[in-house]
Amino acid sequence: MLLIACLTAGLMQAEAQAPAPKRSAAAIIQKVNHNFLKIKDAAADITLDYSLFLFGCSGLRRMQGKGYFKSPDKIKAEIDGVTYFAIGNRIRKIDEKGKRFYVKLLYALDFTPGFHARLIPYNFYLTVLKDDQEGIVIEGTPKPGILKHVRKVIFHIDPQNYLLRKLDLDLTDRNLSGSINIDYEKIDGIWAPVGFEGTSAVALNSNFLIGIRIKLYGKNIKINTGLPDKLFDPGF
Repeated sequence: MLLIACLTAGLMQAEAQAPAPKRSAAAIIQKVNHNFLKIKDAAADITLDYSLFLFGCSGLRRMQGKGYFKSPDKIKAEIDGVTYFAIGNRIRKIDEKGKRFYVKLLYALDFTPGFHARLIPYNFYLTVLKDDQEGIVIEGTPKPGILKHVRKVIFHIDPQNYLLRKLDLDLTDRNLSGSINIDYEKIDGIWAPVGFEGTSAVALNSNFLIGIRIKLYGKNIKINTGLPDKLFDPGF
């Protein structure tokens, strides 16, 4: 009996000291996506502030309007008299004169599967760099044809609520930096993204990069009110 007790204690101690099994990046991202999909629809007053850095700073520019979202992938924005509709990569624009356009984003993330966290494993080869109670860090290398001017993206995830909190961008131009912080608020018991702020870069003529400082934030945010599908139909 003493031998059995010693063996049992030894096994329990070994189990306690054994490292926890490592989770895959896909398993972590699935939890992030599960949180995001609690938001069935959303509407907000939005403000976009940005400054370009080309031979100095261009000065602050501000755009304001309304933004709408419906799960999993419908987006509408009415900004300074121009209306944008997007479902994945299908983007439509109606200008202030009522003229209609199809919009193509060059060398941007491929939004084919929609605007949700499933984009991350769709667009990147992923490696978990850190996964503990202090934080989750995942490195993403863009798959071929996805991004032209970004070498890798580092995703920082809150391990308590599984919220994507920050993106660090390793840009091809070493003189430019990229880092985006995402803000959340708890609305009706659900953590909802309410804005982001940071630095990145935009391409001119598909090759020349210039820096950009950007901030987007929402006010009067309402979620899960039952927005109709017709609100997101551009009619062309």
